[in-house]
Amino acid sequence: MRRRKKKSPGTALLALIVFAAALFIVQAHNRANGSSDNHAAAGEPIVASQNLLLAGKTIVLDAGHGGKDAGSIGQQGTFEKDVTLQTVLHIRDELVKRTGAKVILTRPDDETVSLDERVEVANNSNADVFISIHYDAFESNDVAGMTTYYYNEADSGLAELMHSELVKSIDAKDRGVKVGNYQVIRENTRPALLLELGYISNQAEEERMLSAAFQETVSSAIASGIIDYLS
Repeated sequence: MRRRKKKSPGTALLALIVFAAALFIVQAHNRANGSSDNHAAAGEPIVASQNLLLAGKTIVLDAGHGGKDAGSIGQQGTFEKDVTLQTVLHIRDELVKRTGAKVILTRPDDETVSLDERVEVANNSNADVFISIHYDAFESNDVAGMTTYYYNEADSGLAELMHSELVKSIDAKDRGVKVGNYQVIRENTRPALLLELGYISNQAEEERMLSAAFQETVSSAIASGIIDYLS
C-alpha cells in the first residue's frame, strides 16, 4: 500500500483562498442575475397588463371594398381596396401587439364581401367596436382631409374620441365628425364608425397613404382610440 503524502499547511491555505475567491465570484454573479431577474419580474406584470388590456373584447375591422369592387382609384392608379386592406392589417397588428382583444377582419385579403356580410360579422360576433376603413374621393383633386362618420347617436362619443386621436396624430385637414348614412354603420347593432382617412383623388394624399410612415401612424392612432374607448 502506498502512503499518502501529507498536505503542507501552505497548500491547504492556498486551496482555502481559491475556494473563497470562487465562492465570492459565484455569489456576486448570482446577485447580479437576481437584480436583473427582479427588474424583469417587476416589468412582466406591466407588459402583461398592457397585452391583456382589452382581454375579452372583440374588435371587428372592415377594409372597405375588395375583390370586384376596387373602390375609388387614385391619380397614380392606386385602388382604394388595396390601401384599406393595408391599413386594416396594420391596425390588426397594432392591436395584437398592444392588447389582448380578439380581432376579426371582415376580409383578410382581396375578396368580395357584401355590405350585409360585413354587418353580420359585427352583429354575430357581438363586437365591442366595429371600424370600417375607407379613403375618400372627389371630382376636384385638390380636396383633402379626414372625416369620421357615425350613424347612431350612441356612437357619437366613440366618434369624437377616435377623431381626436386621428387629428392629433396626423397632419391633415380636419373635416370633422359627421353622421353618415352608410349601411355598414346604419344596420350595425354594435358601436360602429366609418373612417375616411384621406382623399385618394388628391395626389399628395394618395402618395402619403401609400407610405409606411403614414400607415404606422394612422394604425397606432386608431388602436389608441379603440383602447381609450374600451378601457
